[in-house]
Amino acid sequence: MTENPVKVQSLVLAGGASTRMGIDKALLNYHGEPQVRRLAAMMERAAGPVYVSVRRSQLGEPGFQGLRLLCDQAENIGPLAGLLAAFTHEPGCAWLVAAVDLPWISAATLERLLKARDPVCFATAYRIPETDLPEPVCAIYEPAILPVLERAMERKRYSLMLLRDVPLKLVDPLDERELRGVNEPGQFRGGGSWSTDA
Repeated sequence: MTENPVKVQSLVLAGGASTRMGIDKALLNYHGEPQVRRLAAMMERAAGPVYVSVRRSQLGEPGFQGLRLLCDQAENIGPLAGLLAAFTHEPGCAWLVAAVDLPWISAATLERLLKARDPVCFATAYRIPETDLPEPVCAIYEPAILPVLERAMERKRYSLMLLRDVPLKLVDPLDERELRGVNEPGQFRGGGSWSTDA
């Protein structure tokens, strides 16, 4: 590791269209409050300040009031848009990223990633045990990856699995269940309540 790595800030990826869920996943209530607010508070403690990447249509939602919002530069391209918005806002900073549809993620999981961070790499990410691939929506992205993200945007290759092709540190999760996304109503009903209260 380098002696003085750049600062880490946090980004909640919340700009997805939630098409399969049928309701904004950021506003679902798993733990007594909208998921976006719970995750933002957790990430603020881990590596603040925390920002939330959103679509333009989400800017007026009451559930997002009071949060630091970054509007996606392009829509319908997935989390790449949120990352590019974050680096546009603060290009010299590293970004701890977590998707809002990971409702079981814990503070310990975020801290483990931060402690394992290798700023010499382009990113530090959790390993998906079943596939041995990186989990791109629970990762730390270093400033060095920005040109790679910009080239991906230019080439219309929006998948963050581009992590497979850059210098990367992989970290084994303590509990892989924390990295399982919830994208459909059946999955949500198994562990939460329908609420979009702010």
